[in-house]
Amino acid sequence: MILILLGIVCILAYAYFKNAYRYWATLGIPQLNPSFPFGDFKDVIFRKQNMGDKIKDIYNQERLKGHDFVGLYFFSRKAFLPLEPQFIKDILSKDFQYFYDRGIYYDEENDPLSAHLFSIAGPKWKNLRAKLTPAYSPVKLKGMFDTILNCGKQMSDVIGEISDAEGEVEIKEILARYSTDVIGCCAFGLDCNSIRDPEADFRQMGRRAFTQTIGDVIKTIIIRSFPSLAKLLRIGVFPSEVTEFFKRVVSETIAYREDNNIQRPDFMQLIIELRRNGKIAEENKEIKTSFQPGQALTIDEAAAQAFIFFLAGFETTSTTASFALFEIASNPLIQQSAHNEVLHVMAKYDNQITYDGLMEMKYLDTVINETLRKYPPAPVFLRKCMKRYPIPSTQAFIEEGQSVLIPCLGLHRDPEYFPNPELFDPERFSDENKREVAEGTYIPFGSGPRNCLGMRFAMIQLKIALTLSLLNYELRLSKRTKLPLKMEKKGIILAPIGGLWIEFKRRRGN
Repeated sequence: MILILLGIVCILAYAYFKNAYRYWATLGIPQLNPSFPFGDFKDVIFRKQNMGDKIKDIYNQERLKGHDFVGLYFFSRKAFLPLEPQFIKDILSKDFQYFYDRGIYYDEENDPLSAHLFSIAGPKWKNLRAKLTPAYSPVKLKGMFDTILNCGKQMSDVIGEISDAEGEVEIKEILARYSTDVIGCCAFGLDCNSIRDPEADFRQMGRRAFTQTIGDVIKTIIIRSFPSLAKLLRIGVFPSEVTEFFKRVVSETIAYREDNNIQRPDFMQLIIELRRNGKIAEENKEIKTSFQPGQALTIDEAAAQAFIFFLAGFETTSTTASFALFEIASNPLIQQSAHNEVLHVMAKYDNQITYDGLMEMKYLDTVINETLRKYPPAPVFLRKCMKRYPIPSTQAFIEEGQSVLIPCLGLHRDPEYFPNPELFDPERFSDENKREVAEGTYIPFGSGPRNCLGMRFAMIQLKIALTLSLLNYELRLSKRTKLPLKMEKKGIILAPIGGLWIEFKRRRGN
C-alpha cells in the first residue's frame, strides 16, 4: 500500500512539474528544455557549474538565436531572463516601480540579520537608504581614508613578509583579511587584526558567512523554492553563530560608545546617530525631524545594516582586488603604466598617498573598471516583479511575484559590446573610449535606484590596495596559478580554483 501511495505521489508530482514547464511557452516566450524536477538549473544545484557561468551560457545561446528574453525554471518556480541591454536598463531604471524589490528572502522576526538594506523593499527601504546614503559621501569617505590606508599598509607589510619567506603569495586570502579589517574598523569601529591573525573572530565569521555546508545548501533550496515553509520552520539565511556574533558585536559597540560618549568618523557612528535621532522623534513628537514615530533603529536593525556593509563589501572587494592584481601581474605594460601614474601623482603630494591624489589616478580607474567588466562581483543579480508587467512589443507579461535575473557577466563578456572580451584592456574605459560603451552593457554595481550604495567606498579600498602593491613591489604571476583560470562551481561570486598566486619582488628602497 505504501509503495502504491508513493507511486501515485511521484506520478502526480511529475504531472505537476510537466504542466508547470509549459508556462513560458504558453505565453509565447522562448524557454529551454527543463528537466524534472530541477528545471533549468540541475548543474547549478549539483555544483557542476556556478550560477554566473550558467546564466552567461544561457545568455550566449539565446542571443545567438536572436532572442531578447527567455523564460527559465528553478524546480517549478518561474524566472525571467532579459537579454537586451535597453530592456534591462528599463527594468532597472525607467520601470523601477515594477521591480523595486530584489526578491531576496528575509525573515525580520526569526533571522534579523537578513532584513538589511540589500533585501528589504518598499517605504522602509526608501527611508533607510536615504538615511544611510550620507555614510558614503566624499566628506565621510575622507574621514575614513586614514583608517583604510593604515589597514592597507599592514596588508602591504604582510605581503612582503610572506613573499620574503616563501617567494609567492596567495593574494585572495590576504586581500580577504585586508577587507575584513577595513570593514571591521569602518563599519564596526573595531580593530580586527585579521591581517596579522588569520584566525581572528571577524575573519572566521566572514569565512563562515560565505561557506556553504550541505545543511546550508538544503536550507537555501527550501528558502528559494518554498519561502513560506522556510518562515514556518524558522529557517535562517545565515548560520546562527554568524547572526549571534554580529548582533553581539554591534550591541556592545553601540553601548560602549554611548556610555563613554565616543565618536568616530565611521559607519557605526551614523548608525548610532540614526538610533538617537529616531528616539528623539519618538520621545518628542512636537520636534520636527526626518524621522516619524516608530522609526528608531532597534539593535537588530542596526546589526543588520552593519552586517550588510560587511557582507556586500567583504567578498566582492577582495575578489575584485585579487583579479586586478592577477591581471597587473600578467600584463607588464599595464603594470608599468599604472606604476608610473602612482609615482607621478604621489610626487604632487609630497610622495604621500592622499585622498585627493587617489582621485587623480585615472589610469588606475581604468584598470579597476576593466577588472569589474571581466570579473563582475555579482555575475547575476535579482529583481522581483511587484505587479504585472507588460513586456514591450509583445502580448506577454511578467507576473507579480516572479523573479527577474539580470545577466551581468553575459553582458560584460558579449563580443558585440566588448570586442575580444577575454582580453584585459583598460583602454576600453579611457576618457576617449568609455563614451563608446553602449548604455546598459556595463553594470558592475547594478543600475537605477537600487544600485550599489557603497561603490565609492569600494573604489577607495581597491585603489589603496593596488597603489600600495604597485608602489612597493614588482608583480609576477607565479607558476602555481592555474591557467587558464577556472572558476569554483559553488556560490555566486567568481572565485578561481586553486587561488591566485603572485610573486612580489620588493622595489628598491622597500
